[in-house]
Amino acid sequence: MEKMQGENEDGQISSADENYNGALIHHQSILRNKRCLLAYMYHRANRLQRLRWQLGAVLPEDVKELLHPSEKEFVKSYSEALSSYMTKLDIDLAVDITPPKDPYIQVRVLNNIGEVLLGDQSTSLVRNSIHFVKRSEAETLISQGLLEEFTG
Repeated sequence: MEKMQGENEDGQISSADENYNGALIHHQSILRNKRCLLAYMYHRANRLQRLRWQLGAVLPEDVKELLHPSEKEFVKSYSEALSSYMTKLDIDLAVDITPPKDPYIQVRVLNNIGEVLLGDQSTSLVRNSIHFVKRSEAETLISQGLLEEFTG
């Protein structure tokens, strides 16, 4: 483009200037398309990060089907990095995003799960049974759709 711009130093319009203007417009449109694509990719990455915080490490199959392989790899590496960080801190950051009013919660079992270790005791989670458990232990099962908060 510098060669095309420098060819006409006498100030007259030539075919080289026309080619230069066309090339410049083409180059600027490529840069614009690149910016739009990067903004779209950034938006999808943010949405995948929010899904990781909301649903946990395991994404539903209907969501996984819609992801590109590079997005699946991004979710996997983001989840691994987040898990590694939480392990080093020895705290689960995804449990209580908003502070709970009560550390215990009443839950109803939606499907037969079987024997599950909750806290320091083994509990049998049978369909439609109601349990009073720690909120931190129930949050992951609630996000997976196995339990629901029992309100009355």
